Amino acid sequence: MASNKQEQATYSPLRVVVAGGGPVGLTFALNLTMMMGKHAKISIYEGRWFVNEEGVLGWQGVQQGKIRRDQVVTLQDHVINQMPMYVQKGLFENINECVWQTSRNIPIREVEDRLFALIQPFVKVEQVELIPENLHEQSECLVKGSFDVLIGADGANSFVRRYCNITMISEGLEYACGVAYDIPDQVAECDAPLHQALNCILTISQTRYLVNSSTSRRGYLNIRLIQSEYDELTECLQVFQTKNESLDLLDYSKCPNSPVWSIVRQGLDFFKIHSKYVVRVAPIQINVRHSSIVIRELRFQQENKTWKTALAFLAGDAAMNVHFWPGRGMNSGMKAAMSLARNILRSCTSKTKEQIEVRTPLRFLDFLDYEGFMARLRAREQQGRSLRVLVNPIDDSIEEAYKYGHLSYCYVRYTNKLMKKLKETRQRLEERPEWPHKNRQVLDDELQLAANRISSNAVAQLSLANPWPTREMAGVEVLVEDTFPLNQQQFLPVPSITKHIRRTPSILIKPRLVTLWITGFGNDMNHKHIIETIQGSKQFSTIQHELHIVKTIDEAKAWSNGKKTSLLRQDVVFKVITVWRLENNMIGEQEPQTAVDVIRAVRSDTPHVPVLIYTTKKEEIQPALEFPNVMATDSENDVYEFVGLALDTQWNTGCNVKDSKSNYPSTIHQPRKEFLRRTHSISNS
Repeated sequence: MASNKQEQATYSPLRVVVAGGGPVGLTFALNLTMMMGKHAKISIYEGRWFVNEEGVLGWQGVQQGKIRRDQVVTLQDHVINQMPMYVQKGLFENINECVWQTSRNIPIREVEDRLFALIQPFVKVEQVELIPENLHEQSECLVKGSFDVLIGADGANSFVRRYCNITMISEGLEYACGVAYDIPDQVAECDAPLHQALNCILTISQTRYLVNSSTSRRGYLNIRLIQSEYDELTECLQVFQTKNESLDLLDYSKCPNSPVWSIVRQGLDFFKIHSKYVVRVAPIQINVRHSSIVIRELRFQQENKTWKTALAFLAGDAAMNVHFWPGRGMNSGMKAAMSLARNILRSCTSKTKEQIEVRTPLRFLDFLDYEGFMARLRAREQQGRSLRVLVNPIDDSIEEAYKYGHLSYCYVRYTNKLMKKLKETRQRLEERPEWPHKNRQVLDDELQLAANRISSNAVAQLSLANPWPTREMAGVEVLVEDTFPLNQQQFLPVPSITKHIRRTPSILIKPRLVTLWITGFGNDMNHKHIIETIQGSKQFSTIQHELHIVKTIDEAKAWSNGKKTSLLRQDVVFKVITVWRLENNMIGEQEPQTAVDVIRAVRSDTPHVPVLIYTTKKEEIQPALEFPNVMATDSENDVYEFVGLALDTQWNTGCNVKDSKSNYPSTIHQPRKEFLRRTHSISNS
């Protein structure tokens, strides 16, 4: 009998669920499967995937009502070099451009496409499963706890982080505007883009405008804004979104020379990007924050009434948001993904036999190195880079520029100051031995033309804005190999493709979120404000989503009994919000009921309904958190995310510039392979 248990511990694969199939989730999965092979069974959930009519899984695009990311990222060589050689070669198969020293520029869309293609051989031998839907509270794997490891690689508004009741700590907030552009390969000389060497010099010399592009033609102009400018931008874009119109920077009746549109146009002029090549303008809210922890132990009750444990981990933006200005977000996410994969391999490797032996549940204490690695990475990227930009706001320079930029003698002074900054930056960059543009000298005339292309006010702003604090941000990097050394020989070979997978095409279903809020008889004005905000939102003011308010548990049960039929529908997702303590209506009544009573009551009919407790009484609610699929928060944003309102503001799609003639189809809802139908529990009750 003992030998059978040993065999099971050794050969049962580790069941890994990954929320998020973006660059971080795919990087993690590729690294883990190429180290553990058949010893790990990985399931990746991603709602941006869909199955087309030919049965092929891929990314949703414009035809499905989705917009792919336009940003270009800079991937550091020391990060890429830690990946399997198979990934290193495949990632840059189409685009291999060195813009900044010891790094390569690549569009996020290309990163996603290449990693998605690279993981296909492992899908076809069933080491990896790709599931085209977002992981959610009622996914069967979460309801049953049928996994050993849960990875939250699902972005800044991470569902996994919220599911695990992990709080975020904010270091500060800034605002920006993102301008996506796409310059065709064949254009007139007057419209030809600047050389990347000149783009680098113009970007480094100030902290108002930043360009990161691929081949100088496709990329993003990022513009730092003060809050009043950001507010004006969002108001302008809201008008276009409300009218379902595309904006046009060439149409001054739609986009006049108001302060915010002038800021956008001046940035384009500085980098010689014609407005006709702009495809999107988006507001960006930069919240530099990090999770309080990156590992959580979860407990699930099994069918035999015993309890099992599993470990949940955060990686990428789910664990840490950095300021995009220094350009290290994706690098940090990939480092986290690789270090976590190596830590899992280490925990599953026998110290005596030097072979993989999967023993579940994995021990929390075996992952202290990952927690420590993430703490060092956070210190390096947030304190060492992001906060260097955050603590140097542009407000004062903007205010001074508006006061004096229009004066002739000030214009001369500001122009000379800007030219001096540009030349100093050029000299500093060209003196570096690793400068990748040694064969392309940037002339004084080119720098002067850049200054001449912009208005006197913009000249003043750029001359007054601090240059990049490159010296302060420089230093020793946090390296994956220092904590988790690994040789390339330890990566397994890529399996040969043995079969073709044909999937069932995705079904167009518009999901409806039905939320029941149990308020008690309290008179909390903050609760009223949140409820009014939800009810007044576009999603809830139409028939897309529903929010129902009741005061007592009895009212909640009566409501759910009356809604049984509608809650059975496949397109309905049912959730419950409650306060911790339900205040009574009359003085002298019995002791107030708590969220524990709410959970027991609502789950008597719908056993797996997710419950969010909105409360500040964190020290009292532990009994409620012993139940699975229960979350607690004191954050308004968490409530909005729970009911489906929140947007990932750092990746806001903004407004299209080119008229796409789009009345996009309804949101695509993928076939729920692991969706536990509530019909069984409700109909049997």
